[in-house]
Amino acid sequence: MTDTDNPTSARPSGVPGWGESAAPADSGRLVWNPLTGEYLVQTGSRMRRREGTADCPFCADLTGGRVPPGTRVWVRPNDFPAFRPPTGECLILIYSPDHHRTFADLSTDEVLDVIGLWRSVYADLAVRYACVMIWETSGEAIGQTQLHPHGQTYGVSIVPPILARELAAVDRAAAEGAGCPFCQILVEEDSGPRAVAATPHWLAFVPPFARYPYEVHVYPRRHLDTVSALADGPESVELATLLPRIIRAYNRLYQAPMPYMLALHQLAEDRFHLHLELLPVGRAPGKLKLAASSEMAWGLWLNDALPEAAANEIRVALAAERADLDQTY
Repeated sequence: MTDTDNPTSARPSGVPGWGESAAPADSGRLVWNPLTGEYLVQTGSRMRRREGTADCPFCADLTGGRVPPGTRVWVRPNDFPAFRPPTGECLILIYSPDHHRTFADLSTDEVLDVIGLWRSVYADLAVRYACVMIWETSGEAIGQTQLHPHGQTYGVSIVPPILARELAAVDRAAAEGAGCPFCQILVEEDSGPRAVAATPHWLAFVPPFARYPYEVHVYPRRHLDTVSALADGPESVELATLLPRIIRAYNRLYQAPMPYMLALHQLAEDRFHLHLELLPVGRAPGKLKLAASSEMAWGLWLNDALPEAAANEIRVALAAERADLDQTY
């Protein structure tokens, strides 16, 4: 049976078949699964990667003179990359010179520096790769191995499965004459029971299809495809203010720093709509939402929280966070 005999095993033209690799073993092997129609990545060189050390390698960038004194944000190579050119490139994005801070601790101006870093690495990698993945993993419970505030980016030569499915939804909507589905979601969620925060340029809400109890998606009201298209001024400032506030609300709900993932979904396609996803894994104080068998083995997610109720809890926490901030000043 050939790949074309079975639609579920169809793969892009020129892609290696079942069990074949799209790259040498030392550059991150892209392997095609003909049963799900998705790639996975094999990175055997990362099995013994550094899991945190007494000497922070990011602080060493400053003490060792790799970056000048006074530098606020910077980019460094990933010491244990999942990909190497031409398959991809992996970079670490340092958010602050202060080892003991977190993303939620950063001021609006400091987050603007981070957003500027996102924009610059996107512009650099997008000329060489089909997709630029930018994200942060915060919390040892979900795999943060260096506590210095930082994020990561992968430029990859393929479009990852979730982005491919989102783009397919955009194409289906266009074929039906329905317009951008992300823009339609904005209309439906704006001022609704699942909205948690709204500004002139952004809407944050718990999606009705949330996988995690307190999952929040942040959409720009303007249709733009990548972070590089963000405008200077209010559009960027509002995002820089909004993101740390939501994370601080998570911490209030969790009664401790809540582990979370922050991911930018973007593609250099005019029809795509940039959005950010906050995926916090806390479900109650001291308790984690872990992906179990139905989620990992079958892809059927179970969410113990109703999105409307979770959104209300986040709104209350945001109001309390704002009240505390006002009292501080």
